[in-house]
Amino acid sequence: MRLVEEIVAIRYGESATGRRVAHVDDFYFQGHFPDQPVVPAVILVEMLAQVGGVAVAASEDERQRPQLRVAAIGPFKFPAAATAGATLDATARVAGGMGGLYKIEGTVTADGVLVATGSITLAIARVAS
Repeated sequence: MRLVEEIVAIRYGESATGRRVAHVDDFYFQGHFPDQPVVPAVILVEMLAQVGGVAVAASEDERQRPQLRVAAIGPFKFPAAATAGATLDATARVAGGMGGLYKIEGTVTADGVLVATGSITLAIARVAS
């Protein structure tokens, strides 16, 4: 599932900011919560992971772009809730990398209000045989 609708800023291999409008008919609002739609925390984490992956994999040469997977999550904090209609901005910074692992630190805001902050580790995809 692609959550990011637009990349609004990028510094190859360093950072990126991605945007999405939380539309009231988005799949993740179904039952979360009736009459009070709130973006689930896992969606905010995934959005940050996707933007972090763009920052890591961004290269002017498409042949050098690795496929990435989430290897670890956390810690995360969710100081406020994002609701339907909010513009979500995820800003990810590549904090470090070693041996195919990349630590991403970042935030997600909803209409400028901090709704998530934390870290994710991404790994170059390896397929089990």
